[in-house]
Amino acid sequence: MTDTAITGYQIYHGFLSGYLSLSRNRDYLNRINVFPVADGDTGNNMVRTLKTIVSGMRSGRSASRVMNRIAELSIVGARGNSGMILSQFFNGLAVSMESRDTLSPLHFGQVVRDSVTFAYEALDDPREGTILSVIRQWADTVYRESRRQNTLPGILSAALKEARRALEMTPRQLQILEDNSVLDAGAYGFVSFLEGIDTIKERGFTPFSIRRSIHDYSPEPALRFDSAVTHQASEVSFRYCTEILMDGCRISAREIKRRLRVRGDSLIVGEAGSKVRVHIHCDRPWEVVKILSSKARILEQKADDMVLQEACSRKPLSKTAILTDSIADIPRELLDRYQIHVLNLKLSWDSEEYLDRLTITPEQFYRLQDKRTSFPGSSIPDIPTVDALYRFLLDRYENILVLPVAASLSGTWQQFKNCAVRYNREGERIRVVDTAVNSAAQGLLVLETAKAAAGGMDFDQLTAFAESLKKRTKIYVSVSTLKFMVRGGRIKPLTGALASLLHLKPIVSLDSEGRGKAFDKAFTSKGLEKKIASLVENTRDGKGVERFAVVHAASPSRAERFSALVSGILGKKADYTTSISPIVGMHSGRGAVAIGLIEAEEDAGLGSGGRDSGGGN
Repeated sequence: MTDTAITGYQIYHGFLSGYLSLSRNRDYLNRINVFPVADGDTGNNMVRTLKTIVSGMRSGRSASRVMNRIAELSIVGARGNSGMILSQFFNGLAVSMESRDTLSPLHFGQVVRDSVTFAYEALDDPREGTILSVIRQWADTVYRESRRQNTLPGILSAALKEARRALEMTPRQLQILEDNSVLDAGAYGFVSFLEGIDTIKERGFTPFSIRRSIHDYSPEPALRFDSAVTHQASEVSFRYCTEILMDGCRISAREIKRRLRVRGDSLIVGEAGSKVRVHIHCDRPWEVVKILSSKARILEQKADDMVLQEACSRKPLSKTAILTDSIADIPRELLDRYQIHVLNLKLSWDSEEYLDRLTITPEQFYRLQDKRTSFPGSSIPDIPTVDALYRFLLDRYENILVLPVAASLSGTWQQFKNCAVRYNREGERIRVVDTAVNSAAQGLLVLETAKAAAGGMDFDQLTAFAESLKKRTKIYVSVSTLKFMVRGGRIKPLTGALASLLHLKPIVSLDSEGRGKAFDKAFTSKGLEKKIASLVENTRDGKGVERFAVVHAASPSRAERFSALVSGILGKKADYTTSISPIVGMHSGRGAVAIGLIEAEEDAGLGSGGRDSGGGN
């Protein structure tokens, strides 16, 4: 092998070394991330994109085969604006190489220059002063130098210098970078990637030197503006960074852009083989999924809350992050006010998959439930998703307190627990509490704990507070029909048939372990209301009720009646009324109403100083 023959071995090891370089700059990239949104995750996104590649790519002599594999993996793993742009540049390299097993420096220069077009064309609104500018400047230099010299190390050395100059220029091209005294994070990440490749170049492109360079890796760092990072607050135009991976798409990338550009901004449509990935900042991710699901098979979806990411990156309310899942019923306004982080669980139905509350709304869910005879399902969050969320939060908070749905109702608690192990090896930074509740009760528990965190409680105090609070948190659910509980296997068909025959209207609750139980029943709607009133009366006459919330399954008027009933008994208004998670609605069905409440503590001294009354209406 010589310096003039570029093979798959060199591409493989170059990517590996580039990934190592980029990953070591992850935290700095997150810190300087201000464009297009200061959500502080560019480093995480770029590293995750390249990690997918290096975890699945295979070495070999054929340059085109190695590059095709890299392109295929990149479209699957692409995350964020910069990850999407990198993916399309890599796809351009794969396409432009055609089927060559080796590349001369002359061919390499042509391939690199041709590939830039793929990156630019993927964006609906390409902006200079970003990773695009640095890729273009680097590629132009590679092309120019490949006509002047015939050694790859010399070509790459000259191109890296130009890439660094282009990086230094980014604040002059984008005002937001100059205002914050930072370089563009995506551009910086690409230069870091090139610097990793440069460590191989310095020793020559031979198998031995490649392995040695990666082992002894110590790159020269890119430019840094450490002393002047100001991170001024930026306005987030659209709330959710939404990404959809599809297969078998029946419309062109141009048509996808035409249909989606009115839904948001930062629109990127990337392609590799049969797969297409869409990236868009929008307010209604469920509309994006609805549009795309009719034209392709959706393989993967995400929707990150950039408003909350920006807020906690700029000014966290506490040293402890409060994290829950989407089964906790809490209105958006209160989630924002107390910086409550939510992992949205997955809901699957036939061949379709959705993110609870994000890519399927309660209204959409109940319309489907009325039409379909099949029963939906839910799944625990996958390890990479939980791991990425933990990493993001630990970059911004000292600790994380996780308050998921009852362990007896879902494997979500166990997954949160398992994923926390690696972060707790050198000290407990993540604790996962079994709340033993769900829905409105879980929402109240999470909300009160978040208020306590914002009020100044430390990690140990918050853990004790949540453990104590769950013993006083109750839920009573009134369902209009038992047929969905029968379909989902929550109750036996015979029991459901008898209840239907007798027109029973059950009240369902949870025991102290979080297991469902039939708490009471009535034969009429009025009788049901009396039963609910009696339950609240008994609570009031015993320990009293500190707070309550009402949630519903597409039945706001019924929820208002129940809320008024309980308010009349307690002499206080509900903290909130909101809709039930579609995953809970799988079993409750349309028309269900639930009341979550927190009993007053016998000794009001525990934790009272850490809370406020800000959640009430």
